Amino acid sequence: MDKSAMLKRLDEAIAEARGWASNGWTMTFGRNAVRIGSLSEARAQTERFVNRQEALAYWRSVADTGEETAVQGEKAKAALENGDLRIAEGAVYFAVLVEKKLNKPNSTWEPVLAEMRALAA
Repeated sequence: MDKSAMLKRLDEAIAEARGWASNGWTMTFGRNAVRIGSLSEARAQTERFVNRQEALAYWRSVADTGEETAVQGEKAKAALENGDLRIAEGAVYFAVLVEKKLNKPNSTWEPVLAEMRALAA
């Protein structure tokens, strides 16, 4: 993978991370395992749904985490454009660590980190 392909890959990961809360994934809440797969679905729950606040808190956290990792992706992109692969790799590594706190079925940033390390080799 060359530098331009890596920059494109970073753009894709940044967009994906910023969309985590809106695109979502399968998550269930409460003892009845109510499926609430995004922030908009959590907001749409009635006030009477006992686990509404839990679902809202989770999906708001996903939105915050997505933004935090996207900022790291932008930092990596800027560093890569300036030829500093070490800083770029460090930013993506931090995005991987932040993403790990989510109960997310597929990683966005781990494959990017592997590709970046291959670029450095």
